[in-house]
Amino acid sequence: MEIDDVYTLFQTRGLKCAGCNLGKDYYSDGYCCFRSGLFFHKECAESNPKISSFYHPQHSLYIKILAENEEAYGNCKLCRDCAESTPEMKYSCHPKHILKRLTRVPSVDINCAKNPLPSTIVHLKAHEHLLTLMPQRNFVCDACGMDDDPNPYVCLPCNFMIHQNCIDKPSIIKIYRHDHRLYYNHCLDAGDWKCGVCNKEINWTCGAYSCSKCPDFAIHPRCVKRFGIWDGIELEGIPENNVEVKSYEVIEEGEIRHFSHEKHNLKLQEESDANNECMLCKACNYPIYSNSFYSCMECDDFILHKKCADLPKKKIDPFYNMLTTLITNDIRISICNACQNVSQGFTYVSDDHKIILDVRCGSISEPFVHESHPLHSLYISRSTEEKFCIACGDKATMVLSCEECDFILDIKCSNLPKMVKHKNDKDHLLSLCYGEKTSEQYWCEICEEALNAKKWFYSCDDCDITFHIKCTLGDFFVAVVSLAVNSLPS
Repeated sequence: MEIDDVYTLFQTRGLKCAGCNLGKDYYSDGYCCFRSGLFFHKECAESNPKISSFYHPQHSLYIKILAENEEAYGNCKLCRDCAESTPEMKYSCHPKHILKRLTRVPSVDINCAKNPLPSTIVHLKAHEHLLTLMPQRNFVCDACGMDDDPNPYVCLPCNFMIHQNCIDKPSIIKIYRHDHRLYYNHCLDAGDWKCGVCNKEINWTCGAYSCSKCPDFAIHPRCVKRFGIWDGIELEGIPENNVEVKSYEVIEEGEIRHFSHEKHNLKLQEESDANNECMLCKACNYPIYSNSFYSCMECDDFILHKKCADLPKKKIDPFYNMLTTLITNDIRISICNACQNVSQGFTYVSDDHKIILDVRCGSISEPFVHESHPLHSLYISRSTEEKFCIACGDKATMVLSCEECDFILDIKCSNLPKMVKHKNDKDHLLSLCYGEKTSEQYWCEICEEALNAKKWFYSCDDCDITFHIKCTLGDFFVAVVSLAVNSLPS
């Protein structure tokens, strides 16, 4: 750009340059036109007035400043920034060469002109052969499956095309939404795949990240870059630190010694006596009915759900991404940071004891699948805005939400037991109902007050009676607290 007396040279900091669209956080020389209000870094203003570019080899490109009320340039042909967000100064073809039918002038940003893409790249991790830039060719990237950039690097013998920013993608990563490492694969096994982040279809013929331990879990490479998904650390060459430590020692098939009850061994039981009202799991404090469980071979009152016994002793928690340790609460009542419920069961606790999660919340993982919403997976969402839970109607800032629709479930409702037993119906189990579309008025059998049938509740189909969730589970809470109080030293 030619500098004349309209532009004044001075030092500034933080102003956005009309050439590169960036601001510097330190003082540097720049030119400013006080009439138009445009500012240019010194190096941008003094850029070559004419250049040649591979994307438009027919003609030279000239620097042009967008005049007031002049039609905006088109997208940069290299970086594809949209016209509405790009700077006022670009390199463009001379007007005498531009066809009248073109509504957008072919152009290149100053930054892209200063830092042109290399014509060839050798990157064996991305592809075994030399890759050559082929500008202005629409294509589907073989690494990520996207078609949002018309400047592929190609290997013609292999018919391989890839974005520049996909060439140096990480091979091994760990995301917050999954417990295991993910490995990049050039293609997945044939089948119908859904992304574990966005829940949208994955083209299995293109590249994706997948888990070697969870055969159905995979994510789009583009979803890795979404905010709050990946910590940005490439794990290739870094030994895996297996955080998850087993909570028990296997004595023989169906018999274990659990860290929470080391004095006796536990025996696996495949079914329980549904008429026994007192079988509460020591870990989660929820009743044991049709679930498999471990019971002490010596004591009558120590029982664990099999899934609770299988919980690791150490794990990264799903809500705050901190290392937590599973501990027993023999004489302590805890309040869970996630669901705000009171529990005397096992808890996952961070080293600084600022994070306390009951085992029901501590074992949540993403994507979270709930039978009340079978079409889509749910994901942890935290915001300053309170959202209404579809199950109970309460408001919460940390919820499990569906990214496809408006389904929102607060944390406490996501872990409600599917079946419970209550003294008001001693002969049958109560089932969790996910609301009904009815004009009929329902009543709670316990408190005898009206029940909102559109919200979740417990019911007995044999007796045709309904129960509030809070009324039903309140008895378990009272029982747990009573046990805790009676266990306190005098």
